[in-house]
Amino acid sequence: MSGGQQQRVALARALVVKPKCLLLDEPLSNLDAKLRLEMRSEIRRIVKENNLTGVYVTHDQEEALSMADRMAVLDGGRIVQTGTPEEIYRNPLSAHVAGFIGETNLVEATVDRIVRDDGLLGVRVSSAAGQFHGHVTRGNWRPQEGSKVLVSIRPESLYVDNSGIPINRVMGRVADRMYLGRNVRYRIRDAGGHLWHVTETNPHVMRGEGEAIMLTADPSDVIVLQP
Repeated sequence: MSGGQQQRVALARALVVKPKCLLLDEPLSNLDAKLRLEMRSEIRRIVKENNLTGVYVTHDQEEALSMADRMAVLDGGRIVQTGTPEEIYRNPLSAHVAGFIGETNLVEATVDRIVRDDGLLGVRVSSAAGQFHGHVTRGNWRPQEGSKVLVSIRPESLYVDNSGIPINRVMGRVADRMYLGRNVRYRIRDAGGHLWHVTETNPHVMRGEGEAIMLTADPSDVIVLQP
């Protein structure tokens, strides 16, 4: 039997006793990419149709995001954040969560001032790469002016913009690139030597290595975290 067929048989054996809870520990780790996608949908469908509680352990971030109704992120055996996949991806409470669930750019910065922004705790910071305006996701934490923080920006939240807006802007040059069909992944080196990871979806133009580029990010995509 193929790997996918073996996984289906194992799943059938677990379901034949009509359990109320299904425990799965990295069940797709030995399958190829296509089979993993098929089995993700199959497992989620079976759990939903049989009204089961499924506890699924995985180190694959896409797998976790695509299958979960609610997620729990562990660090050193302790739960550090729970929530829906969207909550955890868009509003991580720590640098560990931001880096573990997906990819992110982390930059050290200093708080300039605190501002209110659409009900969120907005923060303006300065870093070696420039000034940023973002918001805090941890409700019980309020950074102080002059304190050190980390700025988190997802690669897909950075986009090419030559408007000249002075904040949330990164100037740099293309260090290298990787064409993946549906997107291009760039590494952009700024004047201070920091490498920024950028994902451009549905690319129509490939930017050449060494090409000067200006990146910007919307304030809603800039997360300010405790260092």
